[in-house]
Parts: sequence; C-alpha cells; structure tokens
Amino acid sequence: MAELFRNHPEYNPLSPLEYELTANAADDLIIVKGRMSCDVRMQCSRCLEPVEEKIEVPFEEQFRMVAEEKEETSEDVEEAVPVTEERIDLAPYVMEEFVVQLPYAPLCSEDCKGLCPECGTNLNEQSCGCNTEKIDPRMAALQDWFKSQKE
Repeated sequence: MAELFRNHPEYNPLSPLEYELTANAADDLIIVKGRMSCDVRMQCSRCLEPVEEKIEVPFEEQFRMVAEEKEETSEDVEEAVPVTEERIDLAPYVMEEFVVQLPYAPLCSEDCKGLCPECGTNLNEQSCGCNTEKIDPRMAALQDWFKSQKE
C-alpha cells in the first residue's frame, strides 16, 4: 500500500486498500467490476488542517483475450485491455484507478474559510483583522479620485 502513495506524499493511508471485485466472461471479453475503499489522511487545500476520509471508488475494467501473434487492429483498440496470458494481474489497474479518483483539492468542510493571505491565520478558528480587500488595479485611480472628492 505504501508504494501506491509513493508519488503522492499529501495522501497518507490509514487502512489497507479494501476491494470487492467480480469478473464475468462474455465471448473474448472479461469484465471486472466492483468497489474499492481506503481510509486516507489528507490536508485541506484551504486551511491545511488534516482531513481523514474514507475514499470509496467504483472500479470497472474490460480485458480482451488475444493471441500473442495477433497484432492489434483499430477494431481491437476499444476500451478493452489486451491480455495474452491466462492470468490477469489486477493490482496495477486497481491502484491506478484508486489514485486517479483521489480528491484533487480535499476540503475539511464545504464552508472552510482557509488561511488569511496576509498573515496566515486559520480563518476557521479566528479572525485576523488584516485588510484583504482586493482592488482591481485598473480602478485604483478611481479610488484615489473618490477620496479626493470627499475632502
């Protein structure tokens, strides 16, 4: 399981990857379907606090039995993975699908306020009082003009 997250240090597995898969054969196709799940610790993309979440991912992959000598034609290059051996190692397919389905920008909550861009205070815990008002640089001259009109 550690090798699954080797290139993704922002994700830390808290449990083994659990999966329940079934394989069905139809003609020269083998269809593998099921679900995978794992408890993962991540960092909130807004406030950087740790987030623990059970990630559940559906899995479906199609494999096509082909002879070794036979070259793939454009008809064979569908969504099915060509297989020439009697056994199929599902581990690379399962791991790849799980990593692809991990949240790109995990959040501790939908209403997370994040960190103050000025002082770095976690705005979920306290207010910092920094002026974070964004002024469009194209309108900055107008702001100065309005200030001079008040005086």
